[in-house]
Amino acid sequence: MTLAETYSWIFYAVGLSSQEGPAKVSAIEQVADGINHAIPTQKELQRSLSWCVANELLLKEGKAYILSQSGKHLLKVSSDNTGTTMGVWQNIEKYFSEKGVDNTENVNPATLTT
Repeated sequence: MTLAETYSWIFYAVGLSSQEGPAKVSAIEQVADGINHAIPTQKELQRSLSWCVANELLLKEGKAYILSQSGKHLLKVSSDNTGTTMGVWQNIEKYFSEKGVDNTENVNPATLTT
C-alpha cells in the first residue's frame, strides 16, 4: 500500500471505532481489519496516528484517539453520497494525497520509520 492508503485506512478505522468515545489502539486494529481484511503493523499504526494528530484530524486522549472537528468533517464529506466502505476509504485517501501524502509508491510496512 502507499502511505496515503495506509494513513487513510487508519484514519477511517479511528473514525468508526471512536463513535462512542475515544478508541484505544486495540479497537482501532479490529476495525482496520474489518475495513481492509488485514491487521495493521505497529509501525503503520504509529506513523498514521502521528500524521493524523499532527495534521489536526485526530486528537489523542491518554492512550486513545478520537476525531477532531476537522476529522469529523472529513469523514462526513467522504461518506456523503458514497455507498461503500471502499468508496469512503478512497475519498479519504484522495484528500490525504492532496495534502501531500505519497500516493504513488508502494511501501513495505517493515521499512517504515517512525
